[in-house]
Amino acid sequence: MAYRVLEVTLHSARDLKNVNFISRMEVYAVVTISGDPLTRQCTPSDPYGGRHPAWNATLRFTVPPTAAGAAGCLHVLLRAERSLGDRDIGEVIIPLAEILSGTGGPYDLGSRPPQFASYQVRKVHRSEPRGVLHLSYRLGPIISPQPPATVFAYPAPQFDPPPSPPYVPPPPEAYLRKPAPPSPPVAKPPPPTPPLAKPPPPTPPPPRAAGQVGLPAKGKNLEFEMGLGAGLVGGAIGGMLASDMVSDAAVYDAGYRDGLADRGRAVY
Repeated sequence: MAYRVLEVTLHSARDLKNVNFISRMEVYAVVTISGDPLTRQCTPSDPYGGRHPAWNATLRFTVPPTAAGAAGCLHVLLRAERSLGDRDIGEVIIPLAEILSGTGGPYDLGSRPPQFASYQVRKVHRSEPRGVLHLSYRLGPIISPQPPATVFAYPAPQFDPPPSPPYVPPPPEAYLRKPAPPSPPVAKPPPPTPPLAKPPPPTPPPPRAAGQVGLPAKGKNLEFEMGLGAGLVGGAIGGMLASDMVSDAAVYDAGYRDGLADRGRAVY
């Protein structure tokens, strides 16, 4: 939205009502647009002027570009500093339409020279006069807001895939070789044999009748026969070895005696 800059210079005030009965008044001005606290600006106080203060302070405000869109006012409040609290002296209300009406119409886009004016100071919310305020104002050129910069979407970054390695043909022998035969299927191991059931206990022999002679058990007879055969074989082998040893000793003794006799020695 277009706007102008309003420069207001507060020069001085004359014949203000004295609201301090003991000390000299130190007057300052509070300026707003339609009483909006966001636009509040103050001048420094004049400690020497008393009822005739002088400031020559310039304040700047943002206002509509033309009187057609100006519905507010320039509000100037004069106050006196006191140790027990500041006190209001009076106020001046200037409609913005009155200030903007001298701009030369809606097509006057340039700045205007300063305009000097004097306004009656009246008691706050009353019509009682309390002095005169001297000021000047100047309007700057119409300022149009800059359109927002067009934001262009940047293209998405493109990434080229890496080059593939060159194709290397296989050696000629690769075409002449036969493919390796498939490996024979591996037989699965047989499932584990379930544990055999324990044999049933032997059936006990039938009871013998009274007076019946019992036969020796077959197993005991077999063991006895085997032991007897082994004893006979061992005895025969031992007898043969003993007879050989006796015969060898007899031969040796006969030869020994013959040798001694040949040498003329006594044989016992």
